[in-house]
Amino acid sequence: MLSDDDILAAVRRGLGAPGADDAAFPAAGAHITRHLLLAGEIVRCVETRTEGTAFHAGTRDLSDLPEYDDLDRYPVPPPADPGAARSTLRLVRRGSVAAHACSTCTNGRKPCARCRGAGDVACRTHVPCAGCEGRLCCLACEGTGKRAREAADRPQGETASRVRCRKCGADDAACGKCRGAGRKKCGVCGGTASRPCPDCAGGGTVSHDFCAGTGRYVEWTEGVVVREPVVDTVEESSDLPARAFAWTNEADAWNRVDHVGEDAFPPDGTDTGSGPGTRTDLTEATDLTQDTDLAEVAARLKPRLGFRDGEVARRVRVRYLSLARVTHDDHPDRVYVVIPGRPAPRVVTVRSPRRAWRLAALGLLVLVAVVAVSRLLT
Repeated sequence: MLSDDDILAAVRRGLGAPGADDAAFPAAGAHITRHLLLAGEIVRCVETRTEGTAFHAGTRDLSDLPEYDDLDRYPVPPPADPGAARSTLRLVRRGSVAAHACSTCTNGRKPCARCRGAGDVACRTHVPCAGCEGRLCCLACEGTGKRAREAADRPQGETASRVRCRKCGADDAACGKCRGAGRKKCGVCGGTASRPCPDCAGGGTVSHDFCAGTGRYVEWTEGVVVREPVVDTVEESSDLPARAFAWTNEADAWNRVDHVGEDAFPPDGTDTGSGPGTRTDLTEATDLTQDTDLAEVAARLKPRLGFRDGEVARRVRVRYLSLARVTHDDHPDRVYVVIPGRPAPRVVTVRSPRRAWRLAALGLLVLVAVVAVSRLLT
């Protein structure tokens, strides 16, 4: 953490006055507050366990699946990475596997529902002629065999030649495909009025879906353990505007906390790093009171660290950076934000709230003046 002298010296450098020129930014009248930026994530591995009846059509060897007696007590080691992708573990309850012969079929076959086991279904003996569709089969007799008093007109746009009708004998009057009959024998059954059933191909039986045509099935009690990561994003700026993160970069002296374990912060744990930009492994930490910034990080994270139902592992991975906000009685329109970094701290200058209000008021006065002038001119 930067001392007050380091912070004031950084502001003086930012103003163009070397550190020896204290008069440019005297300590008297300066007001320094410290603010912590905290960003990262808390990743929890959440586990759910369910139990139910499983079914498999046919035969199945379940010896490759783990067995359990009490699903809630079955030990599953915590994941090495709490953020790993969703995983599913399937288990078999000991002694629950039962193989059965299917009682509703015969060797995996059952009577066809469409033909009721007969193997064939009814079929039309004749079908409409594809050329005239039975409507204009003969222009003289219309398929009756008796000529009408007035011949029908040829269909508009017809180009096919007409032939002699085999029913009434009229020349150049009948459809060339059916010769005046208006229909043809069914091409499927040949006019027999019966055809093979399309569902069973004439065999009379079909495969039994329930047992997948095997005549057997297996049932057992299955336990399922599902683990998936749940991410809680952390981004806090400690009384600074959210845009404060945009004032920083990766080259700044961020400190990092990277801990995997049941407790995000051990009771006596702290930062093992010796300076800015170090990485903290809380599994090796010893004394929380040695780093006040880390103590504040722990206090900020504490409300987020309650255990969720089914939580089996967690990882806390955050970074934090202490910024100094400096105001001065001699510089009422400016706020100086000092950001620790190497080789020296950086300074970002922003408008003070006072100056922001003054600019807003000035803009409002200009708007009122414009409106007043426009009304006078109209």
